[in-house]
Amino acid sequence: MSLVSLFMGAFAARKRGEEAQCFLYRDDIGAFWGIKGYEEMVSEVGTHRGHLSWPQYRFLGAFDGASVRRGFLVFARNCANCHGMIYKKYDALLDKAYRQLELAAMVSSFSINPAHHHFKQYYYQEWEDRDRLIHDRIYPTYFSQDEAKNANGGVWPTDLSKIHKRPGGINYVYNILTGYHYKPPYGIDIPKGKSFNPYFDHMIIGMPRQLYDGLVDYEDGTPASTPQMAYDVSNFVSYMQRRYGSKFPDHMVKMYMFATGFALCLPFAYIRTRAYYRNLLSVRWEMYAVRDGVYYTHFKKGGRNSRAYQFKQKIWA
Repeated sequence: MSLVSLFMGAFAARKRGEEAQCFLYRDDIGAFWGIKGYEEMVSEVGTHRGHLSWPQYRFLGAFDGASVRRGFLVFARNCANCHGMIYKKYDALLDKAYRQLELAAMVSSFSINPAHHHFKQYYYQEWEDRDRLIHDRIYPTYFSQDEAKNANGGVWPTDLSKIHKRPGGINYVYNILTGYHYKPPYGIDIPKGKSFNPYFDHMIIGMPRQLYDGLVDYEDGTPASTPQMAYDVSNFVSYMQRRYGSKFPDHMVKMYMFATGFALCLPFAYIRTRAYYRNLLSVRWEMYAVRDGVYYTHFKKGGRNSRAYQFKQKIWA
């Protein structure tokens, strides 16, 4: 549809007395709060609605190990076909979600190629494919960005190691995975091979819907619904973030300790700087010094004590 036809259609609609619905005249296109009628679908709004509760962001909270374990299962079965986490290793899941032997058995079902190491500029003495080990980095399926773009319609699947930098953080991941059921508004044409997702930056995303009910079978019997899988994957991705993920609760505890110590010291610092830190004995000695003319001698008073007359013949026990 050309711009001329859009303008002609809008002019004809106004001539018939109808309200023009041409999206070019809307002042909210591209605004960070989204298109009218879709306000609650963008991450900047949805993050403050309180739809979900992430235990790691509560006071003295920690990651849900069961959810992280389930999230890695969904990631390994589905997301890892395109996405990777080249800044993290599989062994980050030890103790929290997996034991060493079971994690090694699960990771060994994937292969790794020397081209993966070359992508990270690692040059090991390896010349053929091998099974992955728990100390390997979570490389994507593709060997290079060019290969990934050729396989995904010119789009490189995002590396999930730093996805928390997107607006919304962990809610961004959850919103993207559960935002495919909305229909595009009037005036937005979805290209072939693309999908409409109001949580995405431009609302047109190259990744089709990935999660469907019953996609995986959880070991603990949790129903694998789309919201549940999105919740678990979001927890897993948040746990595996670079410089930030699994250490976030520990970092917050340190911050709470520092803030508590600072708050406890603040009253004493205030009293000290305001000269209120006096015991009764020192106060009494000071009052005697004032009475005897030691203090408050000023040249404007001729070197005499200007306060002593207030305390003549005063005795403090």
